[in-house]
Amino acid sequence: MRVVIIGGDAAGMSAASQVKRLKPEYEVVVFERGDYISYAACGIPYFIEGAVGSMEELIEVSVEEAREKRKVDVRPGHNVVAIDPAARTVTVEHDGSRRAEPYDRLLIATGARPQTMKIDIKKHPNLFTMNDLYDARRIKDAIAARRPGSVAVIGGGYIGLEAVESFREQGIETTLIHRREDLHRSFETEISDIIKKKLSERGVTLSLGHAFSGVEDRGGRIGVVLDTGVAEFDAVLLAVGVEPNSGLAETAGVPLGASGAIRVNEFMETGVDGIYAAGDCATARMTGFGIEVHAPLALKANKQGVIAGMNMAGEREAFGGVMNTAITKIFDLGVARTGLSIDQARDLGLDPEKVMITSRDRARYYPGSSPINTLVMVSRKDGRVLGAQMAGRIESVKRIDVFATAIHNSMTIDQVFDLDLAYAPPFSPVYDPVLLAARVARKKKKPTDA
Repeated sequence: MRVVIIGGDAAGMSAASQVKRLKPEYEVVVFERGDYISYAACGIPYFIEGAVGSMEELIEVSVEEAREKRKVDVRPGHNVVAIDPAARTVTVEHDGSRRAEPYDRLLIATGARPQTMKIDIKKHPNLFTMNDLYDARRIKDAIAARRPGSVAVIGGGYIGLEAVESFREQGIETTLIHRREDLHRSFETEISDIIKKKLSERGVTLSLGHAFSGVEDRGGRIGVVLDTGVAEFDAVLLAVGVEPNSGLAETAGVPLGASGAIRVNEFMETGVDGIYAAGDCATARMTGFGIEVHAPLALKANKQGVIAGMNMAGEREAFGGVMNTAITKIFDLGVARTGLSIDQARDLGLDPEKVMITSRDRARYYPGSSPINTLVMVSRKDGRVLGAQMAGRIESVKRIDVFATAIHNSMTIDQVFDLDLAYAPPFSPVYDPVLLAARVARKKKKPTDA
């Protein structure tokens, strides 16, 4: 049995390792077009900031380790340019030549790429994206060599916000440009407002509600074209989102789904026999809601890779889905979210009620007690928890996992309130913020419940 994997990062290497663990006699070949495999892309902003000392620290598994310890035939510098499902071959480019490589089972794990709005990044030496280790090195080297005095970050999502911190912490005058007054749609307005306040406190200039349409060279600087005119900066980071690398699959006749990602079932199977997909190039289902989504998140990619590997090795394991659970830090502010947004809940006809409370993350009198904001969305039809978001001290917002667990298991807000959560003054108030939010939310009645 010959298993071929296209892409050697999170999903690809997780799958390869699983196949070799379960079926050591299988031949497993991983074609990776770059030089690196299995690296922590989520750590890139912290490497650029200086919190992570070297790029090598972000590499989880080296090519040599994968070959020697995991017995996986990893081939860096090999670019797959075509898939022939009928012949069960892939066409691979390497060192200027092409050849066909056969497969019995194929995994597409090509990841996602930054959206660039058709702007040629390479034409502008002071225009960047932040997606992989090559981007990381390019940004780090540019800061060291040119010492920019000003930088614009375009995009109010996770990557943009983490980049703002990494630049501002190095003393660079930083402007966040976003087309909406609120930040990314994954944040509710109330949480978005808290983030914006923190950014302003840390000296970030906010340019919100302005549509971005392109860049111009301005004699060593770069002009950002907005609907209000052109603003000049020493450097610009484009962080307007990512899109799945699904073109290879689409050309081969593999069906696509949400946001152009490769459609897979719970077993990571595509609509083409013998072809699987996993990671940031593949779709997922939101647990309990049935929505097909493109969720380019690290845990999802790794877990889908594990599931794909098990099934390519002959198992029949289902992927449990996603809740779009995410967490990040913005300076000393932690922000986390899970489940549906209020707009998604309304679109599904779930009649959501949104409750926001401000409490403390430790007992009021205990040293270091800090405010924490908890937002929870509940269906007025049946009391089910639909989504939650939190903002507060970095360590405190990991409580979002309680809400993620509740939503995954279709719990009602009454059942969340019934949870016996741990209490001691150094850790939480008597009523943990999760329980206090549940206590307030469960009092909300349907309009007919007078």
